[in-house]
Amino acid sequence: MNKFKTFLVLFISFILQTTIFSKIDIFGANINLLIPATVVLSQVLGKKIGSYGGLIVGLIEDFLFTNLIGVRALSYFLIGSIVANERFKFSKDKTSAIVLTFLMTILNFLILSALYYLIRQQTSFANYLPIPLLIEAILNALIYLLYKAIVKKIMYIPTYSI
Repeated sequence: MNKFKTFLVLFISFILQTTIFSKIDIFGANINLLIPATVVLSQVLGKKIGSYGGLIVGLIEDFLFTNLIGVRALSYFLIGSIVANERFKFSKDKTSAIVLTFLMTILNFLILSALYYLIRQQTSFANYLPIPLLIEAILNALIYLLYKAIVKKIMYIPTYSI
């Protein structure tokens, strides 16, 4: 049942991202709903669900909206893998998760910019830094709180007691 609910959360996030939130411009920044969704799913449901969910949504976004296939998919997959990786051992409390979402937004920008620069030889770093990127990271971190409440409400999260 969690797989269907995960699909539903990602699908609704994708629809909202592409129809509404990509058109809203706040001081030059757009909210990216898929980054907080990937972070929450990776934290709550683990590496497999979070990273592969990000990969699938990224591939769909690449197929529909970009000329280069796989860049956003790689970015979301890496975000899901890093957040849920046991080597890093990120805390799952709200404060560290908000900071983590903030950092993953910046990492997403760096990955996308580096790959587009390497493949297309375009410079996009100078066009977007630093104020809009920071605003986008702050907005994504705030959206994380909404996603955390939604996922905790609808997902079955097993608890083990001894």
